[in-house]
Amino acid sequence: MAAKTTKVTNQEDVLRALLDVEDTPEKDVFMKRFNVHFRIRAIDGKVINRIREQATYPTKNGKELDEEKFGALIIQKACVVPNWADSQLLDKYGTHDPSDVIQKRLLAGEIAKLTTEIMDISGFADDKEEELKN
Repeated sequence: MAAKTTKVTNQEDVLRALLDVEDTPEKDVFMKRFNVHFRIRAIDGKVINRIREQATYPTKNGKELDEEKFGALIIQKACVVPNWADSQLLDKYGTHDPSDVIQKRLLAGEIAKLTTEIMDISGFADDKEEELKN
């Protein structure tokens, strides 16, 4: 059951909320197959837009987003633990690109789960919840 939210419109309450809430929220996400928690943090819209550009490629009909690459780049940027750029991981998977390690090591569903969790902690789930309420 979702927590009930209180409508806050008083200037002082809103100001206090802006000053008190952490700047970059972090969260642990349990990864069942590995039996460990990954630590993720929120990322801002500018970073997400840059990643979207990196994961977009030209097609005959315009441009298309490579969802798998997008997810891997989001995870690379937002994961605090594990450090996907760790030399042991890079060596094991024969690459210098941490997003390659993510694509080789994680299953598609695990990439989707982490990407969703990162987008949620970054504030994108709030918009969906509000749309569903209205």
